[in-house]
Amino acid sequence: MTSTSTSLDPDFAKDIVTMFSNAIEEGTKQTVHIFWDILISLLEDHGFVAMIVLLIIFIVAIFKAMFGRWGGLGSFLYNFFYFGTLFIIGLIWGPEVFVNDIFNAACAVILYPVCYFIVGIILEKTGVKKF
Repeated sequence: MTSTSTSLDPDFAKDIVTMFSNAIEEGTKQTVHIFWDILISLLEDHGFVAMIVLLIIFIVAIFKAMFGRWGGLGSFLYNFFYFGTLFIIGLIWGPEVFVNDIFNAACAVILYPVCYFIVGIILEKTGVKKF
């Protein structure tokens, strides 16, 4: 009786981990690309309706702010600036940028505070909120 055994490459475990990591990264990129394509398709088909809905929400937030409830306006403006900036970045560099760790760190360190600061300036200049 003979025994057959195969010798494994010494870097087999390292190669498996590398292949698994690359597969996760590629899968994430493909998923982001699929969601981006859905968003672009939705905006192409219903862009006018989306703008009308945003305008209505903005008008309601302004109306509430005039009666002292400025939080809704601040939240609307912050999300509008933040997601609007992300949308423009996605249009310029593609949706793959959203899975980049450096980009996510830059958003946390730069984009969040800048949007918050801009909204604070707008609310202060309009007299809605005094800081």
